[in-house]
Amino acid sequence: MTQPPPRIQIGSFTVAFLTDGLWRNDGGCMFGVVPRELWKKDHPPDELNRIRLNLTCPLIIRGRDAILIDTGIGNRLSDVERRIFDHRDGWLPDHIQALGMEPGDVTAVVCSHLHFDHVGGIVRRRNSGLLEAAFPNARIFVQKGELEVASNTRNERLHAAYRHIGEILAPVASRIEAIEGPASIIGGVTAMPTGGHTRDHQICIIEDGGDALAHLADIVPTRSHMRGPWNQAYDLDALTTMKKKALYLGRAVAERTWVSFAHDDHVFAARVKNDAGRLVLTNGVMVSEGLDG
Repeated sequence: MTQPPPRIQIGSFTVAFLTDGLWRNDGGCMFGVVPRELWKKDHPPDELNRIRLNLTCPLIIRGRDAILIDTGIGNRLSDVERRIFDHRDGWLPDHIQALGMEPGDVTAVVCSHLHFDHVGGIVRRRNSGLLEAAFPNARIFVQKGELEVASNTRNERLHAAYRHIGEILAPVASRIEAIEGPASIIGGVTAMPTGGHTRDHQICIIEDGGDALAHLADIVPTRSHMRGPWNQAYDLDALTTMKKKALYLGRAVAERTWVSFAHDDHVFAARVKNDAGRLVLTNGVMVSEGLDG
């Protein structure tokens, strides 16, 4: 039986660290210009140069509100893609059920951006092959610019990054709400554009009772990416990524608040402190607490 995912309190909010499971991706892509010799100790690559990553999807709960940040990969990959990324059907539905909830209880989904590893789980593939909404009662919040670029770009690089988007968004089109700029999802939960990774990438910030958590999505996907120049090769604007992660990590240090990581395979979330100029994690919520396989 799947164990309930770990949780923390942010004021009146419970934040449960759900995951859609572990997967693998090319280490060079994840760390861009950073030499392999520097990242391989903390992220040991396999024989295909892939490193193990998580698919963290925080669920923010207060009363009847249940807001999911990103949805992982889901179960829509082809057999070839499953082998490439070493991902199966995803665990997100099981982790929701481990909380005593059903997918229909999710009231909103905040999409940080529309790459397949963050939005694929917004649909589920039936045995018949038909794709349907994974969270049938949820409003889906996406930055308008992200939606437009993903749906209409003629740029070859961007088209490849969003090649899956038509299949994924079609079953949920009626539930998508395009937002522009900072947007309050409910009181205390804000979607905040950052750019950097994609032009309209957004993070989610939870604030209540003098505490806060920022889910930094793909501007700081792992603990190692807290270092300024450690960025993904996928980033469209690495300088903006560096600027924004310095801003939000600086706030986390100054205000002693939480950050959470989209892809770290050891740490879901932690507080951050400055130790003689080096950012270190404290009070970590560890991935091993929430995974059982």
